Amino acid sequence: MRTTTTTGVVAAAALAIGGLTLAPAQAAAPGGITISGPTYPTPQAEDTEWSPYVSETCGFEVTFKDATPAADYDATIASADGTELDLVWWVDYDSRGNGIVGIDCGYDDVLLVDGETYLVTVQEYTARGAKGESTTAEIVYDEVDAPVDAWVAVDGVRAGDTLPTARAIDIAYEGAWEEGSTFTTRVSVVPREVVESDYEVDEDPFVDVLNRTVTGSAPVSRFSLPHHLGGDYVFVSVRADKAGKAPVYVTLDPFEVVTSPPTSTVPSGWITSPGTKSGKAYVGSAVGVSAPTITHSGKVAEVKTYYQWFLDGKKIPGATKRTYVPPTQALGRQLTLGIQFSAPGYFARSGSFGFGTVGQRSVPAGWIKSPAVKSGAPRVGRASSVSGPTLTPTAVSSGAKVHYQWFVNGQKVPGATSRSWTPTASTRGTTLTLGIAVSKPTWKSLNQTVSFGRIG
Repeated sequence: MRTTTTTGVVAAAALAIGGLTLAPAQAAAPGGITISGPTYPTPQAEDTEWSPYVSETCGFEVTFKDATPAADYDATIASADGTELDLVWWVDYDSRGNGIVGIDCGYDDVLLVDGETYLVTVQEYTARGAKGESTTAEIVYDEVDAPVDAWVAVDGVRAGDTLPTARAIDIAYEGAWEEGSTFTTRVSVVPREVVESDYEVDEDPFVDVLNRTVTGSAPVSRFSLPHHLGGDYVFVSVRADKAGKAPVYVTLDPFEVVTSPPTSTVPSGWITSPGTKSGKAYVGSAVGVSAPTITHSGKVAEVKTYYQWFLDGKKIPGATKRTYVPPTQALGRQLTLGIQFSAPGYFARSGSFGFGTVGQRSVPAGWIKSPAVKSGAPRVGRASSVSGPTLTPTAVSSGAKVHYQWFVNGQKVPGATSRSWTPTASTRGTTLTLGIAVSKPTWKSLNQTVSFGRIG
């Protein structure tokens, strides 16, 4: 199938595509070839699966019947002066002499022109390749009346190589379309990486911004491009069909989409929920928010969410995720999460979640399964000790640990941090106590004091 498309501003000759009126066919000799037709192309849905343009089916078909079937057939098309044109698409036939000739609508400078007469010849060949009989039919080409020029305009000004987002864009014409025609307008977008990598635009994905078919005096000609398409390429095309006439299609060179400067904030209606807070602000404990809920329109517009945590109104470097674990130095300070929704072409929409003052969790008394039990009277040279306390499984699994510190007259005994300690002669007559702490990192410890009395 021909894949060449008309590019740039479309001239009148380039608008003349497909369809004919059959003049009286040349009389066929008895037992010779008779040409009938033509039939005209109609839009084919499958064409738009491999192209970002409207259906580009064009040209025409004629059928022929050979009363004395030959081994092979070929066909040619020529202008009225006999100049042969390279527009024969295919020839198909059966052993009974019935066949079809497909004529292409043209490419580059070789095009069927409205109102011109063309000569279609069917030639038969023998099994050895020798020419046999031939028949020629005169065809007058007649197409849908169409404008002589077409372009894209923004605010009435002809566009260059780019088109803006969020602006009214019009497909403009010089001249009128034929009344009663059926028009299809297609505006399709292809991602930048597809176009710029190898220009293979005859493959998915195509995103249709506009694909409308109407019957009347003119096609749908106004469209706009959403902001999120910035950087991609847009393909604009129009097709006109009418019974008994050749279709016309217009394709324009692709335009790069440029995101317009923002004039409004990301719509609040695109954000169903900004997320829900979870956790309380404690040192060492994670707090945060759930993921936001964005509507389909917001997702299409490529809304993205950004986060920033603050302590006392100042940014916390690197804290840009939905969750945060306050460190010890955050204790007593105000914790806030800033959230921002952004989308191409819009000012960001901002908000915040307040988590209050960062506090500190305390080891609960319930984590002690059984208390400490002391043994040994405090005497010089004799060990005093405790057994326990015993922690619950929950306390152990959470990382809680038991720490000991012995005191004499309220002063720490250096290095005396085990469950037992033996008083020395220098401590005789002083008071012996043991401090026990159940601790967990970043939590307030649970403290207990065991008194042993005066050292004898």
